[in-house]
Amino acid sequence: MKSTQEQVRIRPARAAELPKLAELVRGRLPDLMKPGHATQSDSIRKRLAGLLPDGALLLAIDDRKLTGMAALDLDHARLLAMYLDPKQARADTARMLIEGVEDTARSYGIQRLTCTVKTQAWAFMERMGYRATGLPEDSQPVDLSKRLLDEASDWEHKIADIHRELGIPADYGVKHRLRLVREAEERISIGPDIFNRDVELSPQAAEAWQAMKTTAQYQGVELQVVSGFRSAQYQATLIGKKLSSDQPMERILRASAAPGYSEHHSGDALDLTTPGITPLWQEFAMSRAYEWLQSQARFYGFRESFPKHNRHGIEWEPWHWCFRSAFNARNR
Repeated sequence: MKSTQEQVRIRPARAAELPKLAELVRGRLPDLMKPGHATQSDSIRKRLAGLLPDGALLLAIDDRKLTGMAALDLDHARLLAMYLDPKQARADTARMLIEGVEDTARSYGIQRLTCTVKTQAWAFMERMGYRATGLPEDSQPVDLSKRLLDEASDWEHKIADIHRELGIPADYGVKHRLRLVREAEERISIGPDIFNRDVELSPQAAEAWQAMKTTAQYQGVELQVVSGFRSAQYQATLIGKKLSSDQPMERILRASAAPGYSEHHSGDALDLTTPGITPLWQEFAMSRAYEWLQSQARFYGFRESFPKHNRHGIEWEPWHWCFRSAFNARNR
């Protein structure tokens, strides 16, 4: 027989599942609704839809059946609610859901998570590391919190230390809706960039890039590399230089991702240009190369990460394209 970990899968909810989830919330999870908010299915669905882009609505799936659900309020660093199917949820499902919420919260840089639970769930949450923040009254809900950094990885600690040294706001990940990006361990060279520096990418991104570059060249479009893989320390140096030139932090973070949050760490991101265009300027959007990328890049798994008016509050970067292996597999 398979173990619980092999059978139960924790994953973000999908848009197609919203109607079913809205009905579940209406009957079982009123805490997911804002105070005074109508409880009609359409209103609930809209509330849930707002959680999807951030991966903040997690489901427990057991043998293709929904056995649990948990929601995270990123802006308030709070576990909103959790539901377990009393007939189908396994003993470990609650623990796995809580750990999934904590992992998601830490990926946005959240260092402390809070929640309010009924007294009968207090003992379980204490076993998960949560402690009461006040003196609860008999039979009243209990306010709890947990310091997530106590269980953070060395990478997460490293990024938190870099941010403190640079003075980057603690809520950076949440504010910009950006998640931590680990540095690619396996990288290969794709040759020099326009400054004659060696550029590295992950093997999959490198293969996709070579195919895209070859096709573009065959069609009369020359794509040139400005930047590929960058370490978190390199990103910290870039921001440090901007700070030394008296640029305000808020302005810097609209133009550059904070260390630990740059897609360049993954080895899947490229900054591109084409002959006659100043690198890393929005004039690239006026080029034939950008027009070609808009219509063709998706077939090679690349997408423009920061288009106009993106939800991350990052300035438009028409030159920044990132490879997505899952996207690539679906569309080629």
